[in-house]
Amino acid sequence: MTFAHRILQALRNPDTSQPFARLVPFSWSGELLTALGGMLISFLIAGFWYPYWRIADMDFWIVYNAFLLNVPLPQEYFDHPGYLSILLLSYWLRALHGLGIVHVVSLNALPPANDALGFAHAWTVATQAGRVLSLLFAMGFVLAFSYLLRALVRDWRIAAVGGFLLAFSGGMAMQMRIMRTELLAAGFFMSALLLLCIVATYGQRWWRPAVIGLASLLITLAFMNKIQIIFLICALPVVALPFGVAPQPGFWDAPRRAWPALAVSAAVALIAAYLAKDIVLAGLSNGGMVPALVVSAPVYWTVIALWLGLGMAAYAVIWRVEAMETLTAMFAVIAGCMIGLLALYARYQPGDVLIVFHPFEQMLQFAQGGDSRLAGGSIAQHLAMLSQWAGGVIMRRSFILESSPRPTIFLEWFVIAATVIAIRRRKWRLVLQVAALMLTDWGIDTLGMARGLKQEYFILTDPLAIIAAALLIAKLTDLQRNRLTYPLGVALVAAHILVSQAEPVKHIFKTDGNDVLCGLYHNAQKVERLPVCK
Repeated sequence: MTFAHRILQALRNPDTSQPFARLVPFSWSGELLTALGGMLISFLIAGFWYPYWRIADMDFWIVYNAFLLNVPLPQEYFDHPGYLSILLLSYWLRALHGLGIVHVVSLNALPPANDALGFAHAWTVATQAGRVLSLLFAMGFVLAFSYLLRALVRDWRIAAVGGFLLAFSGGMAMQMRIMRTELLAAGFFMSALLLLCIVATYGQRWWRPAVIGLASLLITLAFMNKIQIIFLICALPVVALPFGVAPQPGFWDAPRRAWPALAVSAAVALIAAYLAKDIVLAGLSNGGMVPALVVSAPVYWTVIALWLGLGMAAYAVIWRVEAMETLTAMFAVIAGCMIGLLALYARYQPGDVLIVFHPFEQMLQFAQGGDSRLAGGSIAQHLAMLSQWAGGVIMRRSFILESSPRPTIFLEWFVIAATVIAIRRRKWRLVLQVAALMLTDWGIDTLGMARGLKQEYFILTDPLAIIAAALLIAKLTDLQRNRLTYPLGVALVAAHILVSQAEPVKHIFKTDGNDVLCGLYHNAQKVERLPVCK
């Protein structure tokens, strides 16, 4: 009892005097363990034991393609293109096979189709292994997000609450228990975004371009797994711009120190670009495999690169960043991007490269399958569709006009109310930071309405609302002492737990049988047939 008591004492928050502090009953380590423990319990109750066909999109496809890679055979699934999710699952299955935990890890080791029980068991075990990997990805995302948010707001209590809200957000609730490409992509991108915001608020440091290069690498990896990240990438100049600080003397003021750093950054960028040139050239050549747009891939990639470069230049001008640091950071961005592309060589597939370099063509083709109006029509019709999507986002944000398994909506209500307070107090920099985050959030969700804005997509934007809320609480410190803070905070935490878990639990009681695979997934070309299908 004494040992257990000491552990509880060590995990307890020593200061709960303020209303907000009462929402954080444990220490930093205790809060993280609570969030991760809650995720594990939720995963074991609903998720791990689902039949392998329960959420076949994308569980079936990711496992199938991991089986292909382990033969080895070429990957067949290129929609997102899901490159890292499939690749890492293939490695994970082989590692578990080496430990004797999973016996069937490749397609040629599957039992024959006439052995229905053996076939189902092999696929179930591989799917459960993949779900465990998803849980590990999700926990890693929550840990990285919590630590980086703490570095941004410099208050561990706010970061702990933010990490908990992410762990029990609507998107994470589904992503952590199934295999989806958004999970890795969101984890990489949001980590990169927080890194960029952190280095912006820290001002001039000798290591700042290196961190920007690391962020570029993470963003490239995110994009390689889920091409929809392109919209978040395009929003980066707007989101990062309000986070700058006034200039201060430092490393980059001395040319004798800055020139070597610039030379190293340029050399790494040139070497990485040379190594990745074949990937770039192969990717930009369409070859008729994806439908051509009015604007070709080389043109819109040039525009995107110029837009990002213009954003960096604008940041440098507004916040008076030294030219040497700006150039070093630009070369670091190129280096990070090119190094990220080299990951495609781990299991080189022309289809992966093609989709990565033609994201808009692929997304349009995919979206047209769900809404034929996207295939043609006038500009006025497209604007009408866009306004309809925006209306759908507004209705979902009300939660009353259209309910949603997304508890972060209630957090957004707080963000809107707190932003009004910030405006009345003329905290314009804070207002700009929050506005950039929330407009990006709502804009990405508006585009996501083209595919129905499914629950799995929430993970791409929920972290933005959590970051915005954390900034408001950190800057409007009197809100932490308000008498309504504790009851509203408890209600928000309870809503996150209850609303986020509703959908996973619902899947336990679904009545669909394993024949759902027959109509949707019969084109797994290397599978003789699924035993459940005639």
